[in-house]
Amino acid sequence: YEECVLQKDAARQTAQKLSDKLSDGEIQSSSLETDLKIEREWRQSLQETLVKDREIHAELQRKIMEMKKQNEEYQVLKGAHIQLISTVENQERTLEELGAHLSESKLKMADLRDVSKSLRDAQWAPDKEATHCKLCEKEFSISRRRHHCRHCGNIFCHSCSDNTMPLPSSARPVRVCDACHTQLLQRYSNSES
Repeated sequence: YEECVLQKDAARQTAQKLSDKLSDGEIQSSSLETDLKIEREWRQSLQETLVKDREIHAELQRKIMEMKKQNEEYQVLKGAHIQLISTVENQERTLEELGAHLSESKLKMADLRDVSKSLRDAQWAPDKEATHCKLCEKEFSISRRRHHCRHCGNIFCHSCSDNTMPLPSSARPVRVCDACHTQLLQRYSNSES
């Protein structure tokens, strides 16, 4: 009987140890299940993040392609812009040259108008009607002779018409009065500048 009691106590201790091991195993199992659940949730979260990242990557790739196309269009437009700037500069230079030629032509036309007007207006004053110099108003005499200005046609004394200038109507310099001399000098200096 004592032997049975000892065996029974030993069996109880073994049962207690097994119960403790079983309890430890259940705790471990519960902990592992919790860890596994956390791992699964984390894995699912990572998969969702991966899907979102792939979508973002695809969107970025699409934007990169669009930017490449826009860059190519920009390069084409930049080349066209440079070409247009060159064309505009050439046209501005041409316009400046045309303006200069037009200005010269206007000056020449003005000169031609003045010459033709002066030729139309320049009628020689009759010697008999001129008793005094047109400029200084001194009376003509044997010593103070009459001289016609070849530009305006009026009659002057020697001192008021002691200038010579080339005129379009003559091949060599001819006598002109002081007033016409000043006027012609201004016209020539304006046409040269």
